[in-house]
Order: sequence, then structure tokens, then C-alpha cells
Amino acid sequence: MAAPAVEILQVPSPDNANSLMIDKSGRRDVLQLRAGVKVIRLFYDDIDALKPYLAKAYGVSAAKLGKITQPTYKSAKWLSAVQLQVECASAVTMTDGDREFDFTAVVDTTGKLVNASIVKGALIAKPTPRKKATPPKAKTKGRKGD
Repeated sequence: MAAPAVEILQVPSPDNANSLMIDKSGRRDVLQLRAGVKVIRLFYDDIDALKPYLAKAYGVSAAKLGKITQPTYKSAKWLSAVQLQVECASAVTMTDGDREFDFTAVVDTTGKLVNASIVKGALIAKPTPRKKATPPKAKTKGRKGD
């Protein structure tokens, strides 16, 4: 059995001390910041750090925002040896449905979100469930087994 192909992109910092690694082989992109010997997964456990920026962009309270999906990587560039700018696409659950958005985030080498800007996207239309057609009941004459 052949091993699955692993596609990892790498964006090194200007001084080559740190790098952003993007694993695009799975269902969702995995963004990891390698700072020396530490490896920090970006926008995973700390994805809710985007909620204040999303609340401001959509004009709602952060409490009305639900789950944020794991982001899809678009691009990245190092602003300095200690700050990285990452552009991604994601979606958030709101009271009126799921909404797509793009974001540009600046993170430092500890993985902490320094700043973010949100570009609102479209409302994701949920398919309306169709009623299942019930098959007509077969007409039988007499009793079974006769």
C-alpha cells in the first residue's frame, strides 16, 4: 500500500530562524509556526481570538457568533523577523446561517494574534431538505399464506 502524498509548503522568515509550515494534504490546511525548536499550530485552539474582529465586521456581539471553521490557507509573508502576516478563508456560524469570510492576520513568533482584518463573504445557503416520497402500498387480495 502506497503512503499518502504529503504536501507541505514552507515560508521561512527573513533571518531563517523561524518558518511557517502549511500542510495541505488533509481535509483542512494545518498551519504551524516553527520558532526555533517550538512548533505552534496557528488558528486551531486560539481560533476564537478572531471573534472580536468578526463581531466588529458584522456589527453583532461576539456572543451571537458560533463556531469558526478551520481556515484554508491563501498566502503568507513575513513583515519582520518576528511578525508574520497570513491570509486565509474561513466561515462562521451566526444566528441567520453560516457566513464565509477572508481574513488577514498578523501573528508574532509565539503564535499570538497581534491584529486581524476581516473581509465579509457571502451567506452560505443551506439546502432545503426535500420530503421523501413514500412508495404506494401494494394492494393485496386475501390473506398472506393462502
